[in-house]
Amino acid sequence: MVPMPTPRELARLATIVENGGPLPADLPHGEGLIIGITGSPGAGKSSLAAALATEMRRRGKTIAIVAVDPSSRSTGGAILGDRIRMQAHDGDPGVFIRSMATRGAHGGLARTSTALARLFRGAGFDFVILETVGAGQDEVDIAASADVTIVVLVPGMGDDVQAIKAGMMEIADLFAINKADRPGADQTAHEIEAMLSLTPDRERPPIFRTVAIDGTGVADLVSDLEKRTPKAALKPDAGWAIDHIGIAVRSLAESLPFYTDQMGMKLLGRETVEQEKVHVAMLEAGPSRIELLEASSSDSAIARFLEKRGPGLHHVAMRVGDLVAVARRLEISGAKLLNKPRRGAGGHLYVFVHPASAGGVLWELIQV
Repeated sequence: MVPMPTPRELARLATIVENGGPLPADLPHGEGLIIGITGSPGAGKSSLAAALATEMRRRGKTIAIVAVDPSSRSTGGAILGDRIRMQAHDGDPGVFIRSMATRGAHGGLARTSTALARLFRGAGFDFVILETVGAGQDEVDIAASADVTIVVLVPGMGDDVQAIKAGMMEIADLFAINKADRPGADQTAHEIEAMLSLTPDRERPPIFRTVAIDGTGVADLVSDLEKRTPKAALKPDAGWAIDHIGIAVRSLAESLPFYTDQMGMKLLGRETVEQEKVHVAMLEAGPSRIELLEASSSDSAIARFLEKRGPGLHHVAMRVGDLVAVARRLEISGAKLLNKPRRGAGGHLYVFVHPASAGGVLWELIQV
């Protein structure tokens, strides 16, 4: 394991990267989680970042914070408004705070913010918080830079929620209604839920209510973030287990009697998954299942599989504890996913991993 640089060494490296220099050639990828925090001006993003850091430190975690501030019209440097709100962490060796100016860049981040966050992750921090300038509808660069994006809202936004729905509302992995002790928190939550209902196929991001100045609700938010870290996502005790084996067949009517009559297996049910264009018959096999897959359309993936390879083993499905976190970790490590997490047979969330990334086997990862 590469030792973490000293604060002085890290500060020097950060200056090089911030000014457009390359990341160190020997920098590890790191296993920390990059957390993006965005939202409208005045939502309390800096205060929430400081509260998250406090709770993370209480749990023994190390944190780097990249606070992107507007550029000063006089000097071109960061105004340092965010840094002022984080003074409680000055002198804590487990917290490294770096303010940087946007330097005229749009999208809520500076041009080198992403590289700086990767530097801190590679340096060994458990969490890297990347806080944007107050963002609006089209300032959504954070979604491409962070592993997890938190959109911060406050009660009483009213039409402001409508104004940002086509931008930030679509990139949120989590919502934080900050200053939730104010009137209108319930209404804001209802507005978020109403907008999320417009995209029913999307997995609903959780909504947390926080009061950053006294830490209310912050522990629950940090617990959720811990579950999304690469280490947590890949722990065997996070729920990994074989869920089912998928077998492609030309006809369910012709294939089922072997399993039910001759093998004596119990038929659990049948259904059609329209988005995959497949008819599914589910059979009990101890703690796991067998799924027989019949194409419902000639242009489905199962139809193409049968045409190319004939009937047989199609995929193996593994049950995981947090599919979104696992999928994100696999993408970061370079694995090829065939789809984003979505609902499938039985209502579970699933994603397929390309055989080229898994030794020639098509893997389905599911969260029931």
